[in-house]
Amino acid sequence: MSKGLLVAGTWEIRRVIEDATSDWTSRVYLGIVAVLAIWASAGGLGLVDSSWTVRFLAVILCMPWTFAVFVMISLSHVEEWLLGHSFYHEAPAWLFEPLWTVFWLSAALANARIIAALSRSASRRPGVSPFLVPMGLLAFFSLIVLIWRA
Repeated sequence: MSKGLLVAGTWEIRRVIEDATSDWTSRVYLGIVAVLAIWASAGGLGLVDSSWTVRFLAVILCMPWTFAVFVMISLSHVEEWLLGHSFYHEAPAWLFEPLWTVFWLSAALANARIIAALSRSASRRPGVSPFLVPMGLLAFFSLIVLIWRA
C-alpha cells in the first residue's frame, strides 16, 4: 500500500469521526453505545459479570444495522447447509467478540453521522425545538425495544 493511499484513508476516517461527533446528541449517543458495547464484550469474554440486558441495549442502539445483519444471517444459512452447524450460534466468544467490535464501531459511527445530520437540519429551521432530535431518537429506540420484546 502506498503512503499516499494510507494518508488519504486516514484523512477519510478522521473526516467520518469529525462528522459523527459534530453534535452533542451524536456524542452522547456514541458514548452510551461505547460503554454498553465494551461492557458487553467484557462480559462475553468472561472478564466481568454481565447480564443479557447490556448486550441487548447495545444491539438495539445499533439499529437499523443490526436488523440488516439479522436478515442477512437469517436468509443465508449457507454455513448450515455446507458445514452442518450454525457458525453464528456455535461460535466461541474469542471469535465472536472481534466481529462484534467491528460491527458496533461501524454501526455507531454510521448512526452518529445520521444523528448529527438530523440535528444540523433541525437546528436550521426556525421555531424547531433543540430537543426535537433527542426526543425523536428516544422514541425511535423505545419503539424498537417494545417491538423486539413483544
